Formats: sequence, C-alpha cells, structure tokens
Amino acid sequence: MEPWEELFSALEAFDEEQAEQKREGRNDFNLLSSVLSVNDEVRLHTRFIYALLNPRGKHYQGTRFLELFLEAIGRQDWLDPTSVTVLKEHCPDGQGDQIDLWITDGKRQIVVENKLNAQDQPRQVARYLEVINATDPAQADETLFIYLTKNRQTPSAFGLGGLTVCHRTSRLLNTCSQPVAHYQNLSYRKNTQQASIHTWLESCVNAVGRQSHIAWALQDYQAVVERATKEYVSKVKTLKDILEEGIAEGKRHHEQAIQLTRELPAIHASWLEQALTSNLEELFEPFVSKGDMTRIGPENVELLSPFVHTAFQKDASGLLYAPRFNFFRARNGTRNRGAFYRLETGPWAKEAVLMLFYGSKMLHVGCLLTEDADRSIEGLMPTLKLSEPAALKSKIFPRVMTYAEALEYQGIIHLADFSNSPQRGVLDELLTGLSCADSTTLSGGNEI
Repeated sequence: MEPWEELFSALEAFDEEQAEQKREGRNDFNLLSSVLSVNDEVRLHTRFIYALLNPRGKHYQGTRFLELFLEAIGRQDWLDPTSVTVLKEHCPDGQGDQIDLWITDGKRQIVVENKLNAQDQPRQVARYLEVINATDPAQADETLFIYLTKNRQTPSAFGLGGLTVCHRTSRLLNTCSQPVAHYQNLSYRKNTQQASIHTWLESCVNAVGRQSHIAWALQDYQAVVERATKEYVSKVKTLKDILEEGIAEGKRHHEQAIQLTRELPAIHASWLEQALTSNLEELFEPFVSKGDMTRIGPENVELLSPFVHTAFQKDASGLLYAPRFNFFRARNGTRNRGAFYRLETGPWAKEAVLMLFYGSKMLHVGCLLTEDADRSIEGLMPTLKLSEPAALKSKIFPRVMTYAEALEYQGIIHLADFSNSPQRGVLDELLTGLSCADSTTLSGGNEI
C-alpha cells in the first residue's frame, strides 16, 4: 500500500473506531468542567478541596478525607482530627489577606496556598504568616505552609517577602535564618517527583468504594486536575493516538500530517477560488449570455449599490472577491468578499442579486433584494432553509436571505464538490423560484 493510501486508510479506520466507542457510551463528559473552567483556581479547585477536607462537609465522612490528606503528605499525626477546623478563603484580621485554606486544631495550623496558575503576590507568604501569628521561631513547629502548584519548586523571592526556603530542612527561614514554619510542596501534576494531590484523591476514592457517588465526584475532579495540567487522556481514541502508533511502528504518518497541514490552506484557497469564479460562471453563463443576468465586477460595481448599506454605496468594490483576498490567505481584507449576479429579466429584474459570499467565519449563499423589492420572495425562505443573518443584515446588506455554513468546516468541504453541494442546490432553487429558469435549463437539457 502506498504511504498516503496507508495514512488515509488508518484515518478512516480511526474514524470508524472512534464512532463505535462513542456508540458504546465512552465519553469525556465532565460535570465540573461543564460548569466551571478547569483553571478556575478559587471557585473550582480551592472550594472542592475544602469540601473534602471539611469534617462537617456534606460527604458525611467526618475527618476521613482530612486524615487521608495528612497521610498523603506524610504528616498523619500532625493534627488532632477530633478538634480540627477547616476554613476556605480565610481572612484572619478581617481586612485584606485571604488564605486559600486554613486548617487548625487549636494548637497547630496548616496554610495551603493554591497556585494553579496565578502568580505570587508581593510578600504573600510573609504576610500570611504574620496575619496568623506564625513569625516566632520558638513556635516554628506549630505551622506548616503548603505550596500547591503545577510543579513550582518554591514561591518566588517576590512572594516570599524576605523569607527563604531551606530544602534540606523543609523549613521557611526568616531574615536571620531562623525557622518560622515547616514548608512543603504539593503538586497538581500526576507524573511528578514531588508529592502529588492525586495520591490523596486516589486514596479517597479507595476509601469510599469506587461505585459510590462520592467516588464519581472525586474521579470527575481528578479528570479536571489532569486537564488543567495537560495530563488528561481521552477515553475515546484520538488523532494523537493514531500519530503516536504510526511513529512507534516506523510509519510516516506524522510527516504526512505536517505536509497536509502546510498544504491544506492552499488547497482550501483553490476550492474557494474555483467556486467563486469558474463554478458560478459555468452555472450562470446561459443566463448571462441571454441577458437574463449580469455579473457584477469592478467595471460595474455601482450595480451593487442598491443592495448595500450607505457605508458601501459610494464604493462597494471592497465586497467583490479577488484572488488576493481569498479567505484562506491570511492577510488584511480576506473577509466579507463574494461574487454577485444581478437579475435583469422577470418579476425581480434589477431588484434581486444572487450571491456566494463569506464573512469572518461563515459561507453564505442566497439572495439580496432592494428595499422596494416584492416581499413575496421571502416565502421561499422556509423551503430553502434560508434565514436573515443578523450581522450581514445590520452591517452590509439591508435585505438578505442566505443559507450559511461554517466556511472552515462544512462550507469548504462542500465547495470541493460544488456541483453536488448545498450551495449549488440553493442557487438552482433560487433561479427557479425567481422565475429565471426551469429544471431543463439548469440541468443542461436533462430533467433534475
């Protein structure tokens, strides 16, 4: 099998396998991430962790999850679980500083600073220790500061505010090099040399039994964390899997994918160009040659004036398609371009224009009307699935009816086979509906 045939065969098999997996019920649905961003540090991560650690939480597990947390960080006897208090977004002095999570048994205390993505604030660590009265070296064993991140080694000097981290003793030291608190890193990442939050979450799942509702919530959160750290693996086969399998088997799939990526814009540009030029010219040539239609171009662009808003009436040439303004060639002026043909005979002579047009995202095919044109044509809208696109109507064309598709997706795929495309079908129906043609004319002599 030729290399390109092998790639497309693998992609076709992948498409079928993925569809079958979805039919079987495999999915990547996540309740938490459907409500909040996976990177929402406060409302999702801090509050979910708090909900688990709080002995009075609705999980009704008492101190179970807190004890498992202490065990996961290697400090199972550090607090007295029977007298513990857990607070989120705690403001000890009632003024400015809010500690993400504060845990205390009345004697010892833990500060958890959650830094999923946020940067350290000025003197943040020093200020937190000050506000909870944890600056006395004599009380250094009573406070633990946990820095929860995606794998940062320590807070920045900016955030430490004069304190330093001694990795040898796992202590926070003051400016006199005296310890004022214990220090510990905790990582959101699953694959890490540091202590990982996943160790705790997995122990919680095992503690409640994998089929319980709490376990499902925990597993949902684990997936959220994996997405936030870019470690999530889809439960449905992905294109990434295909490329990695190909590399492992010594195939050229990845090189071919790169080549496709480079060449696709030019291929798409050629399909769009052909549709807006030769395909439309071929379709409308019988009508243009008989004087039933006029192609609007730079030489007669004033014919478009009655169909556009005031801003374009003096010069509508900026709406005409030209190869250098092709949507798939990234440069200024590559949006809001199209091809236009005005009707010259029949009930809507000089009052209707057929067009193929693209905006910033959508490909439109349909009809423009003058302000005074007969409104009976609007009866065709339901049959042809036409609508009045709000953006075009308010900014460019006062009276417009189109069938629209996303140009970079369904639109460009359909234009690759223009003769069988929905766009061609809409234009054929409009020609018939506007009494410009019958089925014999459109099919070149064969009934359609």
